[in-house]
Amino acid sequence: MLEVKSVSEVIRIIDDNFSIPGLESDVLRIEEAVGRIAAEDLKAPEDIPGFSRSSVDGYAVISADTFGASESTPAQLMHTGEVKMGEKPQLSLKNGQAVYIPTGGEMPGNADAVVMVEYTENLDDGYVYIQKSAAPGNSVVYKGDDVKAGDLVIKSGTRLRPQDVGVLAAMGYSRIAVRRKIRVGIVSTGDEIIGVDEKPTGAQVRDINSYALYAGLLEHGAQPELYGIVKDNFENIRQVVDKALQHSDIVLVSGGSSAGARDETRKVIDSLGSPGVLVHGIAVKPGKPTILGKIGEKAVIGLPGHPASAYSIFKAFVCHLIDVMDGRKDELKPAVRAIMSCKYPSNSGREEFLPVELGDNEGKLYASPVFGKSGLITLLTAADGYVHISRGSEGVDQGSEVEVFLF
Repeated sequence: MLEVKSVSEVIRIIDDNFSIPGLESDVLRIEEAVGRIAAEDLKAPEDIPGFSRSSVDGYAVISADTFGASESTPAQLMHTGEVKMGEKPQLSLKNGQAVYIPTGGEMPGNADAVVMVEYTENLDDGYVYIQKSAAPGNSVVYKGDDVKAGDLVIKSGTRLRPQDVGVLAAMGYSRIAVRRKIRVGIVSTGDEIIGVDEKPTGAQVRDINSYALYAGLLEHGAQPELYGIVKDNFENIRQVVDKALQHSDIVLVSGGSSAGARDETRKVIDSLGSPGVLVHGIAVKPGKPTILGKIGEKAVIGLPGHPASAYSIFKAFVCHLIDVMDGRKDELKPAVRAIMSCKYPSNSGREEFLPVELGDNEGKLYASPVFGKSGLITLLTAADGYVHISRGSEGVDQGSEVEVFLF
């Protein structure tokens, strides 16, 4: 009999028992660092921008010279040249003068505003006619407006996005330290499991979970390694899991997690060290027989053998565990809001991860349940994500808005 825990209890057990391991850092060029975790706080070494500049094409002016200007009574200012891109202006404005400035050009001395070229007229008579009043600071990005020297821009533990790489480039970082990827070993168990290159006979099935998990780990920023297929034998499984633990932060054991007589994963985990099994059974559908164990500071997770169940548990719990060990457990899961296309009754007593496919209908996003059993491999490709239905819920009504966590 499994002593099942709720989803929230399992998440709390993960949070309380696992932390960032003592990972060495990799130093990478910033263009190679997307998706990696910053190993240190990154501060701005200088002001960004490093000079005050125009945010539009127009004329740099002393704003007081434009007060009261309109299309019918424009302000007449002497045209005294233009600012060149990438060059520092060699002039300072005096009252009654204006200088043409392109977007991004450095503001000349004494100028405190820019009037967009659309609100000006140049008749080539030596003057510029300003048709709109400008307040101080209009269309000006001041030095340090974006980032001031010493500001914390990227926190340690941040998973770097393409836009973060752009900010690092702006600050002059060409290389940064990132945490080593979390290493995850994958062990597939079962007398019926054969390799993907083999032809099934009788009741044999090809290994699905190893490859789905490998791909999911790559997508989530971890470093997976396959340790092959192991028959349902305690000593064989123990040897392979022990070997995987020597080189991994987390070991995933696919299959062998239920309460059946031949399921060995729990016994293997308890035999490898303390504290051993922390959870055996989660009140969730699919994936009830999931096992969570800890050996020293490392994690061993026994996943269900059925592919859809294994992948659902991977997304809900393994990815959270990786986030905790990466120091990014508060990172939001990618999700969208959608309208339920039909009524779905709950499975009383268990939380449920309901696989759904998304579709657009007249500009609205709808979620439709993907019906099938947890052993059906097509559930993996038919679903775009899942809806988390809470324990004790009466279900989801047609037309109600739901949050879909994307696969």
